[in-house]
Amino acid sequence: MAISSAGIGSNIDVNSLVSQLMAIERRPLDLLNQRKSLYNAELSAFGKISSDLAAFQSAVSALKNADDFKVYKATAADTDYVTASADSGASVTNHSLTITQLAKAQKLVSTTFADTSVVTVGTGSLTVANGASSFNVTIDSTNNTLDGIVNAINSASSNFGVAASIINDGTGYRLLFSPNETGTAYAVTISVTDTGDSNNTDASGLSRLYYSGGGQLTQTQAAQNAIITVDGLTGIQSASNTVTDVIQGVTLNLKKDGVSTSLDVAVDTDTVTNNLTALVTAYNKLANDTKSLRQKGGTLEADNTVLTIQGQLMSVFNTQATISGNAYSYLAEIGLSLQSNGTLSLNSADFKSALSSDMNSVVNLFTHSTQGFMQRFYSETTTLLQADGVVDAKNDGLGSRISDIDIRISQMETRLTSTERRLRKQFASLDALLGTLSSTTSLLLRQLG
Repeated sequence: MAISSAGIGSNIDVNSLVSQLMAIERRPLDLLNQRKSLYNAELSAFGKISSDLAAFQSAVSALKNADDFKVYKATAADTDYVTASADSGASVTNHSLTITQLAKAQKLVSTTFADTSVVTVGTGSLTVANGASSFNVTIDSTNNTLDGIVNAINSASSNFGVAASIINDGTGYRLLFSPNETGTAYAVTISVTDTGDSNNTDASGLSRLYYSGGGQLTQTQAAQNAIITVDGLTGIQSASNTVTDVIQGVTLNLKKDGVSTSLDVAVDTDTVTNNLTALVTAYNKLANDTKSLRQKGGTLEADNTVLTIQGQLMSVFNTQATISGNAYSYLAEIGLSLQSNGTLSLNSADFKSALSSDMNSVVNLFTHSTQGFMQRFYSETTTLLQADGVVDAKNDGLGSRISDIDIRISQMETRLTSTERRLRKQFASLDALLGTLSSTTSLLLRQLG
């Protein structure tokens, strides 16, 4: 805390004198704080460069492997009847497709009941089964209404996927049973143990819910598989309308039956082009930030590290890819060029044309293990960003300088506090002395006067 006092024995302005002297004493401290601010600004600038480099490397990583170009799209001629998607396992080709029938889930409906919560159905147990699984529910006096049976079925812990619900058809309330999955493999039977009359299949009591290919429930919709014809191969069946195992790498989503259509599988040039556009955006941000920080008056005007970084990346761009038998050796040949201002420019039409005409050469140009541009970019950015790389070394150096300055600032502030205390003590003594002399002089003058 600063010590303050006004002159009490003379007209000396102690505070003003000390403040002026301390302002001179603080000049070295002010210079240190200014230097620290500059180092912090440089550290922030290199943080931006490091972030830009990491973003560029991320964009590069999306294009450095051959699988990154195995992006396909499947397009049906009539999307009202079928839609499709393709993954990396697909091939560029065309297929004919006929949808004979869609997959459907079984529907079982009971006779009518007067209400859902009062009228009882019966007591005993229900066993719901398909070819692979079964579950059992007990129906007693606590749950023998339509509401109770629906809750017992749907909440059964071993329920493998059968839903119970209630519908009102205008003549009364009916129980509806339906598997959650389509296909014949999921068709169910319902067996009954009727404790009311011990007849498990008749039209009274709980046995009104009996069904085994026939019985007291009415099957309003039979379970069925989807049936399609692909490239003249007839009778292909699927339990689901989402067909994943017929055309390699292609998923079909069947929507309507009774139609023939065609299906084209092609390289998804839009997705690949978007990935390359993201790379161009990331690189150009690095280039523009570098230019801004290096310009006259910029934070890194006097620092050559950023020029080293940009120079190494530009060297990759300008170095020919020597790949035996490949149609392309430079990125500019497929629409990606380096501009005079240091930024990248992408001609999407040229890139898509190259992909369509010679995809293998484009893939090699990007992903070849030693000559591929993306492989080389990834390697270069990894070196730049690694723990002992130029960016890390620069950040460490600046951090060390800031730490050293913080120590010097702390020491200097301690010394300045002591100096100010000493000055105030000295001026206080001088002020007291002058006050004493002034009093003595006045006394002598009165005596002589």
